[in-house]
Amino acid sequence: MVRVEVLTAPGCRKCEAAKALVVNTIARLRQEIPDLKVEVINLADHPEVAVQYRVMATPAIAINGVLAFSGTPKEADLRQRLLEVAR
Repeated sequence: MVRVEVLTAPGCRKCEAAKALVVNTIARLRQEIPDLKVEVINLADHPEVAVQYRVMATPAIAINGVLAFSGTPKEADLRQRLLEVAR
């Protein structure tokens, strides 16, 4: 299983774009990686997650418990990382 966490915060202007990017990329990869899971985590509600990943700004994306991106990545970069992790 590949678990993707999108780390967001209230008032974050780029967080909606990051969430949409992750959801759309995962939808396209479902046939190649059927066990992709995504969770959106509001860091205001779960500050322990920000501490765990040492996140200083949002959005951020973690894959399988490792901070993979700070900010919104390019779709190709996210896709490549997900495929690498799934192998």
